[in-house]
Amino acid sequence: MPRLRGPTVTLPQGEDAWPLLNAHLFGGNDVGGHNVAPRPDVLPVDWAAIYGREAPLHLEIGYNRGKFLVALARRMPEANVIGIEIRRRYCWRLANVLGPDPEAPRNLRFIWADARAVSGVLFAPGSLTGVYINFPDPWWKKRHAKRRLVTLGFARELSEMLRPGGRIWVKSDVPAIAEEFAEAFAAVPALSPPEAFAEGTLPPTHREATCMAQGLPIVRYHVTRG
Repeated sequence: MPRLRGPTVTLPQGEDAWPLLNAHLFGGNDVGGHNVAPRPDVLPVDWAAIYGREAPLHLEIGYNRGKFLVALARRMPEANVIGIEIRRRYCWRLANVLGPDPEAPRNLRFIWADARAVSGVLFAPGSLTGVYINFPDPWWKKRHAKRRLVTLGFARELSEMLRPGGRIWVKSDVPAIAEEFAEAFAAVPALSPPEAFAEGTLPPTHREATCMAQGLPIVRYHVTRG
């Protein structure tokens, strides 16, 4: 996949906009970000109809440039893979790169939205096999702490969306944030204690490759719904 550079943030339209679901969910690919809600007539979301098949559903929250998301879809052709990203430029760029590409993985879709706001509406209880949280923004300033992705409330929501045996996978180069997430997961009785996993278990992200090149430590663990 080409590196996402340059002014490719034009509005994805037409048949080549197939990876981006905002038109279907919110009424237009120019509608997204914070404070959007799915149209009532698309709820509950029929994921089998969107992908054209029944398959295990895997969600990446905050896919950034999309390197991991695309690699995951290629590695798991038997799965349906969905990403949610809050930044419009990454969503539009990825749609404009993948949309016209005949080699793009067709088991991949993504959404421009706030995952904390829409996930509980889009995904029914027990509908997700995997959730991936890669190098989330730590939001160090005290006044920004409320923007951190995994709070106790969202940890509970994610647990409810998982099927039994489903997992939440975390990667971070900020041990304090990884530990904060682990504490939130530990407060959810349905989730197991964190278990570390090896470097090559999942595809690398853009940030992960940078950290590894610089010799920076990376925390990797997953929790499982019982």
